[in-house]
Amino acid sequence: MFPKINQNIIINVNNEDKSWKSIVSDVNEGEILIGLPMDLSNFGMLQVGTAIEVTYTSDVSRYKFLTEIIGKKIENIPLLILKKPEEKEIMKVQLREDFRVNVNIPLLLNDKEVSTINLSAGGLLCSSISDFGLIEGETVSGSIFLPGFSSEKKATISFQCKITRINFLKDLERYQIAIKFIEIDNLDQKKIIQYCIEKQRQLRLKERMV
Repeated sequence: MFPKINQNIIINVNNEDKSWKSIVSDVNEGEILIGLPMDLSNFGMLQVGTAIEVTYTSDVSRYKFLTEIIGKKIENIPLLILKKPEEKEIMKVQLREDFRVNVNIPLLLNDKEVSTINLSAGGLLCSSISDFGLIEGETVSGSIFLPGFSSEKKATISFQCKITRINFLKDLERYQIAIKFIEIDNLDQKKIIQYCIEKQRQLRLKERMV
């Protein structure tokens, strides 16, 4: 599956510890046009002839392929022209529901505010000073508030979930509550996957800078 117009992608320079976000501007018979990454600090790294890896998500799968920059052009914005791969050269990587990242964002469970410890497309682990009378095995409603990246808007995602585990940590005097999503909109689940991928990318970049 080829990336679609206006789809968010991540590009990585082969043999370099660098990656950037971009967006697909156009796809034609032999080329893919993408926007010049706005977070690119070294413009010299993306020259014509540079080999790169492109990754993107669709539904609950991640796709990636190797290509090279074959040109540049300016329309409304600066664009990079990539060689379009053969469809058989695009690799599909299944994203498991337990693909998760450590993140602290606000969450409501039965209208009680808690905060996440980690998040995945299948559920999350959260922390609270109280268990709010929740019982393992019961079904509750919730909402999670995903921050936006760059120009992306924040997203409020509502769901029904099952309480799978409640632990009290004496040393922290806090409860850890694990939940599994049982009713959640498919588009909202995709937003969580995309958020986890981007968050993981940012965490890896920070680790590399240390």
